[in-house]
Order: sequence, then C-alpha cells, then structure tokens
Amino acid sequence: MSKVLIISELSQLEQEIAEEIKKNGMEYLLSEKKPENIMQQAEIFQPDIILIDTNFENCEILTKQLKSKTQQQNVQILLLLEKDKDIDFLNFADGFVSTPICKNILVHTINSHIKIKKSLEQLGENNRELARSLYQLNVLYNTSSQFAGTLDKDKLYNIMLEALEKTLSFDISCALVFNTQGDNKLYINSLYEPTESLKEALALRVVLEYKNLFENQPLPHKTDLEGIEIIKNVKPSHIQNIYDLRALNYDSLFAPIKVGEHFFGVIELFRKIPFTKEDVTCFQTIVHQVALPLRSATLYEEIKNTNVKLEKLERLKSDFVSIVSHELRTPLTPINNSLEIVLSEQAGPISDDAKNFINMAKRNVVRLSGIIEDLLDLSRVQTGKLDFKYKITSLVPSLELIQKTFEQVACEKDIQVSLQIENNLEEVYADTHRFEQIISNLVTNALKFTPKGGSIKIIANNVNENEINKSLLIAPICEIKGNYIKISVKDTGIGIKKEDIPKIFEKFSQIENSLTRNIGGVGLGLSITKQLVDAHLGAITVESEEGKGSDFSIFIPIPDERKIFIMDINHALSSSEETGIIHIKEKLNCGFIDEIINANLIKLTKKSKEFRENNDYFVLLPDTSQSALDFMEKSVLSQIQKQDEKKCDIVFKKAHTNKDSKELLKILNKINI
Repeated sequence: MSKVLIISELSQLEQEIAEEIKKNGMEYLLSEKKPENIMQQAEIFQPDIILIDTNFENCEILTKQLKSKTQQQNVQILLLLEKDKDIDFLNFADGFVSTPICKNILVHTINSHIKIKKSLEQLGENNRELARSLYQLNVLYNTSSQFAGTLDKDKLYNIMLEALEKTLSFDISCALVFNTQGDNKLYINSLYEPTESLKEALALRVVLEYKNLFENQPLPHKTDLEGIEIIKNVKPSHIQNIYDLRALNYDSLFAPIKVGEHFFGVIELFRKIPFTKEDVTCFQTIVHQVALPLRSATLYEEIKNTNVKLEKLERLKSDFVSIVSHELRTPLTPINNSLEIVLSEQAGPISDDAKNFINMAKRNVVRLSGIIEDLLDLSRVQTGKLDFKYKITSLVPSLELIQKTFEQVACEKDIQVSLQIENNLEEVYADTHRFEQIISNLVTNALKFTPKGGSIKIIANNVNENEINKSLLIAPICEIKGNYIKISVKDTGIGIKKEDIPKIFEKFSQIENSLTRNIGGVGLGLSITKQLVDAHLGAITVESEEGKGSDFSIFIPIPDERKIFIMDINHALSSSEETGIIHIKEKLNCGFIDEIINANLIKLTKKSKEFRENNDYFVLLPDTSQSALDFMEKSVLSQIQKQDEKKCDIVFKKAHTNKDSKELLKILNKINI
C-alpha cells in the first residue's frame, strides 16, 4: 500500500486530500506543525509521496531538508501550489498539484509519481546489479592473471579464496584440499571465530559431500576425519562474535575442484544472505578457473620430484663411472710396464709367436686405457672438474701435430690423411690440449669408419656467422655471432643416416650396423667432443650421406672481450676456484655508485669485470681471495658510513655453486656486455 504524508496548516485542505487518498486505497498521515517533528515523522512513516502546502511556514527550507533526507529512498515531493502563484524553489520538488484541488488530477498525479518512484527504485537496483557484475568480472579477470603467474598450490588456493571473498562476501568457506602424499587439509576461512563443534561439523559435512559425488564408485582420494589437518583463518574484527552450528543453516554453495578425472579438492561457501544466480555463476567460474593451474602445478611438482631423482641417479652413475675408471686404470699401468719389460732386450730373447701375443696385449691395454680416459673425462665434464688452460694461440701447430700423429695409423689401413690450412688463420682463445683432443676424436672416428683406400681431409679456414649453415648445428649452447675458425674433418667412410645424426652425440651411443659392431667402442668420443666444443663457446655441424662419407665441422670463435670473459668466468665458477661477487643496489638515483667507481674503492683483479644496469652495480671477481673481498667490503662500507645509509644496499658474497654462475651469466647476457 502506497503511503502519503500530507503537510499543511489548513485543516480543510488536509481533510479533503486525506479522504480522496483513502478512497483510492492509499495510506496517509497528517503531519505535525513543527518542522523538527515533521522530519521525525517522515523517518518513521517512510512515505512514498510527500504533499507540502506552499503556504506552510518555512516551506522552502522544509522542502530542501525533506528532499535531502529522502533522496536515497526516491520519495516523491509534490507541492500544493495556488494557481498563478510563482515560487523560486519549485526545482527542489518533483512536481506540484494546483489548489483548489481537482480530485482526479490529484489522484492521477500521485499515481504517476508512485510509478516514477518504483521505476527509480528498479533502475537503482539494476545499476547496483550491473556495478556488482562489472566488479565480479574485473575480479575474475585479475584472478585469471594471478592464476597464470604461479605454480605454487598454496598460493593458488589463497588466490581462489581471495577472489571468492571479494565477489561473494561469504561468511564461512570450507575447502578440503587433497595431497598426493595423503596429508589432506581442511581450510576454514570465516568472518568470526567458529566453535569447535562447528569445525568438526564442517569437516564431517564436506567429507560426506565429497563421498556423495561418487556414490558407489571408488574415490580418487581416500579420506577420513582423523587424517585431515584443519587450518583455521579468522579475519580480524573489532566485533566480538562467533559462529556456532546455526551457521550450517545459512545459504550454501558447493563444488568439486577438478579437471576431467583429476580431483584436487572440494569447496563449500556459507552466507547468511541468500546467493543469487549471478553469485552461483561467479562461484563456478572461479572454482573452474583454479582447477587447470592446479593441474599444471601438480604436473610441475611431479616433474620436479622426478628431476631430483634423476639428478641423484646421474650423480650416482657419474661417481660409479669415476670410481670404476680409477680402479681399472690402476692395474693397467703395471700391466703395460710388465709387457714393456718382457719385450725389452734385458729380458732376453722371446719367440716370434710370443712377441706377437705380447704386442696384441699391449694394443688392447692402450685401447682399454683410451676407454678409461674417456670415462674419466666424461665424469670430469659432468662434475665441472675438467680443467682448462685458455690462452690466445694459433691452431696451426696443433693441426700439423695431429696429421703427423695419425699418418702412420692411416697408412696401415691404406687411408690418406691430408691437411689444408688457409693462409693467415686467425688466433683463438683456447686450451691447446683440449683442442687437440677434439680434433683427435673426430679423426679417430673417421679412421674407424673409413674403409681401406679411402681418404680423410682436415681443413681449417676463417669464416663469419653468415657462412655457417645454422640448420646443421648440433644444439649450440650460445648464439652463433661474429667470426670463427672452421675446422672440418671430411672422410669417405660409411656415412650416417640424417635421422641418426643427433644420436651420435649422446653418451654411450652408437649407430647400429655391422661395421660399428665389428669396430666396437663405448660411444663416448663424440659426446666428450661436444662438451669440449661447448666449453670453448663453439659449435658443431654434421653433413653426411650413407655410403659417401661424413663432414664434421667445428667452429671456434675468434675471441673478443666478452667471449673471453664468459669462458673465464664459466671455468672459474665451475672449478674449485673461489669467486667473489659484489652487488650494490642504489635506492635513489643519487650518484652514490659513481662516487664508489670514481674513488676506485673496488680494486679489480686481472680477470674481474664490472658493469651497471640502471641503479645496480655488479663486480664479478673469478679469482679473488677472501682477503681481497674483505678489503673491498671494508672500503665500501666505510664510504657508506660517511653518506646517507639509506642510499643503497650492498651484498658481498663468495660464489661456489652452479646456480650463482647461471644467475651471473643471465645478468651478463641481459645487458649484452
């Protein structure tokens, strides 16, 4: 029933209007005469329409006050206005009715404004719903971005609960989270403190609802009340209130958290105010959103655990190979010495047959020694203990030595080994011994798989990055950029199938055919070669065709300052040398780092490098002793004490791990020094 408040000092006018309002089924109230009492009446009566006689005392002020007081309720204020009377506060009202009163016009005017009031209320409700929907959409969008930014399960659940709290304003949430290890957890988030009986009831309820999802089917996760850890989170509030078992009568929403057949948990929300259809849609959307990142997080966790196990197995295998190789090499030395003594003149004459057998034994000892040395080199590469002695050098003497070394062996197989070196071959930054090991491995392989009457060519020349066929590269560890020395070993051997080329650089790998089985070997030579080339920041390409031979080419970079530094720091950080790292972060762009550099407070050693990135200053000290690091720390800290201590953060540390090495190289590559 619509309500009308009548404000007038004329009793006859009030009665006339009241009778007509009553006749049309509306409720009315005659006002007090004092303005303060009228305001109180309006607050208690809560009218839909207020009729104010313009002849009422202080009508203008009262109209403004009533309009301000009732604006949020959309109360319609109509003035009772004498004909031809002009007033200047008509804009504060919503309409007027002329006096003397025409009953039909009065009723129609009141009914029209009641409809306007209802329309305004509906419009306000629609606007509120629209604003709420837009807010929910905004939360959903931000939540989706947050889900994509982490693979931490706990963070994902917290993001989900935060989004649900923002969009649905629940009183209590109850989430049962499954864990692959079986330690299931029940997260209870509530506005006020839940009683112990309520916590137990929530746990029982959510477990039963989870089991009801499957009826007679087997459960993806076994669960019982005793095996659930309850984690409670109550929002801080100045209101001292509790939730008891009556909270179970609140309106609730329940959903499983799953992707396909993969279950991660279930969640239920309780709210005193009933949920709307839009709330249900929002709830289901957020729960569905979190399921896919949880699946990714689970897979990531499984991969991490598997990698840890694989790394452990790899370490055990490397240790085993290293120990066995050392144990095998120990007896080989006295065996080889004994054979030398037997063959020597001091041991006396021996028959030709005996000499042949002893020479056969010696060849096999040498062969076995080579295999053991390969195993040891592989172990050293994997553990980062392979020593390098880099220097600026020419490769020509090494290439000439390799040709002479293999000429005699090749001659026995009727294979010609030739060497072609370009004039003015550039120098490189390399370990000569390891370079010779690389080329020797390639030539040894070529000799194994080249039949009698064949040929092997060793060719060395200068090239730039544009002359390298990058489609033939075997997984280089760094970008191919700049100038290189190309050394090719071409043979006329059996060749390799295109699909088998990547396999030959794997550890203990050999291509299966009759010739490789006859030749034997453990398949480590090319794997070690690849590791040694990588250590020189080089690359390998392979071209081959079955029955027509193979072309193995290695590319050693012509050094520049950056490449030399990367090789030095790689070696320093992966060897037993201690490495110092200084990182100064300038909090404000106040020039403090410039003061440190200009004052030469950080004394750099020969191999050290310094660089800046925005307000950060890094010093890398691959061969710095602890005493030198202590000196620099003391010097810089002394300078800091003279300045504002809030200007910068400074970190001094010793780096021993590969993790430190990788982080430094990331920084180095990022700023392209």
